[in-house]
Amino acid sequence: MKNQDDVKRNSLWNGIRSILSGLAVLSIGGLIGSSVALLYAPRSGRATRSLIYSRGVELKEKMAEEAHLAGMQAKGQLNHVRRDVRYKTREIGSRLQNTREDRQYALKEAVGGIPLPFKHNGQ
Repeated sequence: MKNQDDVKRNSLWNGIRSILSGLAVLSIGGLIGSSVALLYAPRSGRATRSLIYSRGVELKEKMAEEAHLAGMQAKGQLNHVRRDVRYKTREIGSRLQNTREDRQYALKEAVGGIPLPFKHNGQ
């Protein structure tokens, strides 16, 4: 049971790492693309600055969208883990209750079979 929890926890963190690495690659690619565009741009300074600004805005919007999607995906995975934890908590509680009831019954049976050294007549 503990191994399954570890696997799910590792899977959640691997998913988050994957999302974050994708965002990093996207931003690095955007920076490299902007740099290359600057080097090879046959435009005036004003036109180049305008182009860089608009591409920067586009990159910012893409990053915001990717971050939002990553957040939603992480929330979904977190909710899934929460449901699993709640279910397992109820399951363990039920098992403990059953075990306690079984032990109480066994104790009553064991104590009920012990002969008393004297009889009590209600006095």
